[in-house]
Amino acid sequence: MRVPEGFEQPQPGVLVRRGFEADVRGWLERARETGAHERADHTEGGRGRIARVPLRDGAFAYVRRYRHGGLLGDLLGEAYFDRPPRPWRELAATEAARVSGVEAPEVLAAIAEPLGPAWLGVPYRGVLVTRSIEGRRSLAAALREAASPEERAAWIESAADTVRRLHAAGIHHPDLNVTNFLVGARPTEPVAVIDFDRATAGAGPVGALARRLAIRRLARSIAKLALPGLGRAECRVRLAAILEGRDETARRDGTMRLR
Repeated sequence: MRVPEGFEQPQPGVLVRRGFEADVRGWLERARETGAHERADHTEGGRGRIARVPLRDGAFAYVRRYRHGGLLGDLLGEAYFDRPPRPWRELAATEAARVSGVEAPEVLAAIAEPLGPAWLGVPYRGVLVTRSIEGRRSLAAALREAASPEERAAWIESAADTVRRLHAAGIHHPDLNVTNFLVGARPTEPVAVIDFDRATAGAGPVGALARRLAIRRLARSIAKLALPGLGRAECRVRLAAILEGRDETARRDGTMRLR
């Protein structure tokens, strides 16, 4: 994997945005200190332990330690063996989204910290550092707080249009749920997508099967909110109308189904 533009590799396993090289040691120390009580809220995303730390410019960043889920979590905890390292792949996918014009977190560092000697295959602990996206709320919160069915439909259309642009740019995000979209005060404002762990960026548009799976994943996530008129089938109709580029009649029909 090549080093993304604007990043340096000051030492093995470390990719850091130019200008932040001096911060790497402190971030690693903070990651090692992060306790189980320090978890993500809706602005960070991802599985693992997260700490909020100040940056020298007055902003904040999130330092996230990767951790396996399920049975692998019990067996391996935070030890990873794959190559390229998982944080590097998340960095690549996140940067691809940003280049495509989709708002996504600014990654400051992607680190694979060795956990053992070379003869063990060099397991590593993954750490990702991202600049905080301030002044946003999750799509879930926006849908719950919407004043009308029309406003809920507008929020869904805004998120779905963002997914459409991701897919057109060849970026497949496997976990598009209502907590991984950050929205502003109005549906017309840009929507940010977070948590690009396991996301991939290809040379061409995302294929039909992956698009359908994205529709199902997001529709299921919206339906779990149990809001009036937002059943899984209704959501899939609306999302499909946007993601598959159907005509305006289909879009209006999808809107009606949300009422």
